[in-house]
Amino acid sequence: MKYLKKISFLILTSIFLFILYLEFGGNYILDNKAKRTILLNMRVNKKLPQNVTRFYNTIYKNSLSKNSWNFFLSSDYQKDCPCYQMSHKILPTLEIKNVSPIDYFHVTRYIERNFTQTECLSYNLNNFDFLEKRKGIDTVSKSLFNKSIENLEPLELAEVFAIYEQPLKNNRNRNPEKASKSIKRHYNIYLKNLIN
Repeated sequence: MKYLKKISFLILTSIFLFILYLEFGGNYILDNKAKRTILLNMRVNKKLPQNVTRFYNTIYKNSLSKNSWNFFLSSDYQKDCPCYQMSHKILPTLEIKNVSPIDYFHVTRYIERNFTQTECLSYNLNNFDFLEKRKGIDTVSKSLFNKSIENLEPLELAEVFAIYEQPLKNNRNRNPEKASKSIKRHYNIYLKNLIN
């Protein structure tokens, strides 16, 4: 009985230390230069208008109010977490040697402790290559609809997010059928989640 208590204590302590390591490991794998790079990238981002964040938060239900732990501990896909997406975009540029899969979670948690999911989404959309010389959501909005992003309707946003999901496959010029299906799917998810 005495050994069982000791083993249980050791297991619980190990789990607790591992969770602390996951939560705060980003502070140690990121040097000051990497932290400054993240900060500068976030500062130069243009804030997204409410119609874009509302659309995203509707199709990926309440993802802007969650964090990576919510996604990690639930059946939701982590790819819906903007800060997780951001860590996959920014980590390869940070000159960290021997990057492991767990480092992505460390960096995600570091970013989430310093920025909101909305700020991460803004970084992702402003820096995403929508192909055909259309980098960033402003450029793709003007290219596709000749509108600023503030004036995009939900159906138009469905097309932007369809391209964001798969730029080659959901390009209306290259694959009009696939693009149309994906746009309808995004728009229908939006309508369905708007009602629920």
